[in-house]
Amino acid sequence: AQMKSLSAAKLLSESGVSVVVLEARNRVGGRTFTIRNNQVNYVDVGGSYVGPTQNRILRLAKELGIETYKVNVEGHIIHYKGKSRFFTGISPSTWNPLVYLDYNNFWRTMDKLGKEIPLEAPWDAPHAEEWDKMTMQELINKICWTKAAKEFATFFVNVNVTSEPHEVSALWFLWYVRQCGGTARIFSITNGALLANSVQ
Repeated sequence: AQMKSLSAAKLLSESGVSVVVLEARNRVGGRTFTIRNNQVNYVDVGGSYVGPTQNRILRLAKELGIETYKVNVEGHIIHYKGKSRFFTGISPSTWNPLVYLDYNNFWRTMDKLGKEIPLEAPWDAPHAEEWDKMTMQELINKICWTKAAKEFATFFVNVNVTSEPHEVSALWFLWYVRQCGGTARIFSITNGALLANSVQ
């Protein structure tokens, strides 16, 4: 919300309007916050990544001369819950073929349902009312068969919208994933929805 107010102030100022932005704390930036000191040089403790779907912030960074750089994509992505597992594609590795099929079915179903949702008017989706009355927890329980897939689907919701699945509507979350370009793009680093560049 704060970035929106700063963007609005910038636009108004460029149009010749005198503006004042009131902030309740001693800094601006909201979730975007970089700490700089001699010990760490700099460290981002808020939003720090942008990607090709985030064209407005990329344009603003370029306009302000803010440097971006490619993030490191070498090595493995690891999911840790009690023990470490490497990712294979967009799912943690598993020896169990039923869990593998369950992961795959979850991703495919999420993308299939999402394609039914108009980007500009999610309420016009054929199943909008049904999905809006359903939580993501209910949808996960309906789609997934195994405990491992249910846990990872929960993690997927947690990471993307910092909420528990029982707190968000299935329609809203499906629309959110669709807006980001689908499940594979959300997890992709190279040309992904979030992690293509780090802003400096």
